[in-house]
Amino acid sequence: MSTELATHRTTGMELLAEIARKNSDPQAAIEIAKQIVELQIKQESLKQNAERFEWEKLDRQARVAYAEAFERFKANAPKILKTKHVHFETKSGGATDYWHVELDKACDLLIPALLKEGLTHRWKSNDLPGGAVRVTCFIRHSLGYEEEGASLAGPADQSGGKNAIQAIGSSTSYLERYTFLATCGLVSKGLDDDGIGGSGITQGEAEPLILAINSAETPISVMAEWTKAHDAAKKSTPWDYRAMTLFTEVRDERLKALKKEAKHE
Repeated sequence: MSTELATHRTTGMELLAEIARKNSDPQAAIEIAKQIVELQIKQESLKQNAERFEWEKLDRQARVAYAEAFERFKANAPKILKTKHVHFETKSGGATDYWHVELDKACDLLIPALLKEGLTHRWKSNDLPGGAVRVTCFIRHSLGYEEEGASLAGPADQSGGKNAIQAIGSSTSYLERYTFLATCGLVSKGLDDDGIGGSGITQGEAEPLILAINSAETPISVMAEWTKAHDAAKKSTPWDYRAMTLFTEVRDERLKALKKEAKHE
């Protein structure tokens, strides 16, 4: 009957430990013990470096895979058309009439195209003061890399006699629609445009309003100038929500800057 002998390769630390046990000189044993500790530290450091290198390698691969997948998606992305017609009478006796992209139909077209390339999307919403809401869209690749896309904020949509919950839901749906399209890098095509560059506030009209907000020296004056700009956007038919979002972002940045200046005084 043959006998298999298990062989064990002695490591450097085991060898040093054995020498330390057999050494009758206490000082020499201490020095050997120090060498054992140093060797253990070096081995652990090498292990951590190897793990970090592997993680960085996987992260780079995921980023490259995301970029390549998104490029393929853009090359074959479907056209998004404005298919929803909105018309209602306003309290002032006028009428609101425009066409816009339907979020569910846009998703029906875009989600399969994204999934084909291993991409998915999600939204994150945050409540802001005064009943406003901010929506941010994210695109994630199947290998784990996620990129933050467009982020827009806006007030509750009070048009059409909506109640408070409906107003928030309408604004959220609007922001989801446009952050998703913006993150995908797509421009909707259709019969009309519900924002700056269409029937809303022009660039020339918006610039002095933005300048007034940025020139305000106190939080109260910032809010006063923002209110003027916000009211100007509401005079459009339909309300220019993209202008409202822009003015709100300028307001928030100006208030943040004033707060920072006050801390340094």
